[in-house]
Amino acid sequence: MAINRRHFNAGMVALGLGVMLPTPGLAATGKGYLTAARDKLSGRYLVVRLTAAFDVEWALPLPARGHDVVQRPGADEGLVVARRPGTFASVFALSTGDERRLLNPAPGRHFYGHGVYNADGRMLWMTENDYDGGRGVVGVYDAADGYKRLGECPSGGIGPHELGILPDGTTLVVANGGIRTHPDSGREKLNLDRMQPSLAYIDAGSGRLLENVGFETQRQQQLSLRHFTVLPDGRIAIACQDQMQASDSALPLVFTHTAGTGAPLQPLDLPATICRRMQGYCGSVAYDADARVLAVSSPVGGLIALWHLPEAESAGARWIGVGNIADGCGIDQASSGQGFAVSSGDGSLITLADAGQLSELRRHAFHQWDNHMLALV
Repeated sequence: MAINRRHFNAGMVALGLGVMLPTPGLAATGKGYLTAARDKLSGRYLVVRLTAAFDVEWALPLPARGHDVVQRPGADEGLVVARRPGTFASVFALSTGDERRLLNPAPGRHFYGHGVYNADGRMLWMTENDYDGGRGVVGVYDAADGYKRLGECPSGGIGPHELGILPDGTTLVVANGGIRTHPDSGREKLNLDRMQPSLAYIDAGSGRLLENVGFETQRQQQLSLRHFTVLPDGRIAIACQDQMQASDSALPLVFTHTAGTGAPLQPLDLPATICRRMQGYCGSVAYDADARVLAVSSPVGGLIALWHLPEAESAGARWIGVGNIADGCGIDQASSGQGFAVSSGDGSLITLADAGQLSELRRHAFHQWDNHMLALV
């Protein structure tokens, strides 16, 4: 049974069999991948390390459903952040899967599913919700000092989701989805008629908002900015989730942007037939820097969309096509450096070539792989 990305039960059910627990002292082999998952036999939510060949190396049970997975630079450490409205983030040993620390949000805050470390791994930023104030914030944590929370800064909007760092190492990027939520209402969207999504650039040192880019028309403002990747040249490739997906108007769902140019978000060409298949829902975004190919998953549409995306000063983006993968959402550049690795809610782990050809390498029948997949470095 595939994961329903919109209505999946985020609660943890009774424990049972079928989960592979961390093995003390287990040495990691190869680089491999990290992903969140659900074990169908026990009902447990997990964070899982996979080998480069897609075998399960270890699995760590979580208090509830996880979302993003992050590798801490320069350390044997990873992080998984709870799905919004999340109340935990688990820090664990990459080599063994042993949990080292469980982070909880500050009073009046909950996590929004994503975090990012700086280049030396000393600092961590996480998107959070000031739910009574109705505003997004970015929590600042000292990972070198036991993940002490140092404070926060405004995210530049409502409903911040994914965040990253530009190649300059000093500028944070935040995708503000524009959707207000409150823990008392679970995942209910409280302001769909007043959404104002934006892509915000923030000085990491001071928390100062440097630039905030949104959409011009009211209809476009129904496009919730969610997930993105930072390209080597500093551009952002970002995907949306259309909150009016039932509308006859099929808007572009994938955009690029370059900070400091004053330019609006630039849509990528997306054939109308593919746009309709996506039903307004994009999942994860990844980039193969060697082949200069961008990949965007749509688990609802059962596809991975591909574009050739050359350097900024080169010719424009070129539509390649799709790889058809049922409920495929997690995606990153393959550990081999060629093409992409994709995870599916039906338990499949698949390689996708840059031209769209795919091959299934493993199917773990009792695992439902979740939204994101990270290739370890």
